[in-house]
Amino acid sequence: MSEQSGIVLLAITVNAEGGERLRLAPADSGLLSNPVVIKEGVQYSLGLEFRVNHGDTAGVRCAQVVKRANVTVDKLEEVLGSYGPSPDEDPYKKELAAQEAPTGLQARSGSYKVRSRIIADDATVYADFEWSYKLAKDWQ
Repeated sequence: MSEQSGIVLLAITVNAEGGERLRLAPADSGLLSNPVVIKEGVQYSLGLEFRVNHGDTAGVRCAQVVKRANVTVDKLEEVLGSYGPSPDEDPYKKELAAQEAPTGLQARSGSYKVRSRIIADDATVYADFEWSYKLAKDWQ
């Protein structure tokens, strides 16, 4: 079996102050139905773990759209960089900029649906998956 060229997303991590580091597998079919819990008002960031099979990738970026009740509430796009094949099969790890979780009763009602994509400059989409989170008054 030949491996596809380019980037293979292995995991996305949710890192929040005061909470445990959560590791999500993009291939997990339960990411939408089992939302990640984030405490309101805390600083949190997302981490990406990926491997480059062979060939160089240029201008790789992560784009995310956050929706609540089918209304876009946030967009994030961050450049990850350009990468060559992963040395010794070790994955690359990239931490995205930290954000502050919203607060208040209205922010806590319902869950948020996130569509995450890893895209190159040439418009090649290496990963495209959805996951969800909900805000809580305290860690649950």
